[in-house]
Amino acid sequence: MKRHLYHAICLLVFTGATYGFLMEVKSSGLNLNSYDKHLHFLIFFCLTALLQWSYKPKLWQAVVIMAGYGVAIEFLQQYLTSYRRAEFMDWVADVSGMAAFYLCYFAVKKWRNRTQ
Repeated sequence: MKRHLYHAICLLVFTGATYGFLMEVKSSGLNLNSYDKHLHFLIFFCLTALLQWSYKPKLWQAVVIMAGYGVAIEFLQQYLTSYRRAEFMDWVADVSGMAAFYLCYFAVKKWRNRTQ
């Protein structure tokens, strides 16, 4: 039962992130455009962590899922919205966030194995 809850949380967060990537950003005094790549990096770092925690995919599976999700987001922004556009550098930031997570993940795993 616990695993199903993790899966549901993961899917809910991915759905929320997708909505966030597709919604129009209204001017609220904050210029989020200057932080766009940072946000892509951070969101994909967190989404990859959530994917790993809830589904425990093999590395190659996670790379395919997350890189594909990044491409899909850019495609959807380009063709489903009139206020967002696809940018290759957004996808690079997405993949960089995923890679940074796995660098941290494997470093912590190696450190834990050494201390035990």
